[in-house]
Amino acid sequence: MVPRMVIEIALLKAKVGAADQLRDGLRTARPVIARAAGYRGSVFYRGIESPESIILKVEWDTLEAHMRDFRQSPLLVEWRSHFYHLLDGPPTVTHYEPFAGP
Repeated sequence: MVPRMVIEIALLKAKVGAADQLRDGLRTARPVIARAAGYRGSVFYRGIESPESIILKVEWDTLEAHMRDFRQSPLLVEWRSHFYHLLDGPPTVTHYEPFAGP
């Protein structure tokens, strides 16, 4: 089966006292990632019980569109410049492909 797309799930945690700034930075950074080849869309989620926790769900055409085309482009530096300094450690990133559903 050829995957119809790849879903990137990134788990981020804000530094103490920086949750609001992290969310603002991610809102500002979202149009940057949207310019990447192979980008299909994204939704960013804030934790309810833990507001310092953020989940990014990003849809890509292929794994290579994310790992090679985006991560090895100048867009990555621009993307990270808006929020990376507000993270409490590096994000955890995993990729998924659909196997059931629409």
